[in-house]
Amino acid sequence: MIERTTGPLGMMLRGMTLAARWLMALIYIGLLGAMLLLVEKFAQKLVETLPHILTMSGSDTILTVLTLLDLALVGNLVLIVIFSGWEMFVGRMLSAVPSDQPNWLTELDFSAVKLKLIGSVAAIAAIQILETFVHMDQTPKEDAAWQLGILLGIGITGVLLALMDKLSGGGH
Repeated sequence: MIERTTGPLGMMLRGMTLAARWLMALIYIGLLGAMLLLVEKFAQKLVETLPHILTMSGSDTILTVLTLLDLALVGNLVLIVIFSGWEMFVGRMLSAVPSDQPNWLTELDFSAVKLKLIGSVAAIAAIQILETFVHMDQTPKEDAAWQLGILLGIGITGVLLALMDKLSGGGH
């Protein structure tokens, strides 16, 4: 059995270690700033597109929608990292209005976060490959092959992570 350090040095180290989690809080606050940048880029793309919407070709419209989806998915990814990181490392996020809190926040564990993150990354990669296929005539075939390989690698990684969770009893 390992004896707990209860002396003044042990108490100080324990306090410093617990206080270090607030350094992560600064990073999560910085990620909120990144969310503002994403919102600004989303609004910029939308405002830039609206005057031309009636004259845009079908592929340009699809490309614009894919760009907006990509920004939304990256925003979701940032929020998942902020919420889960804060819950796991800084402290409980208690909402004054329980219905204002995402349902998955109360069931948060590392396995669930890991799968949400890999799912978001796979969706973002899928949108990137769709954009490549829209402009396939302008894309070097080697680049398209690399993008497809990366997407498949992300998908396989997600399946393996889910399988490992299931085998270890971490999955529901």
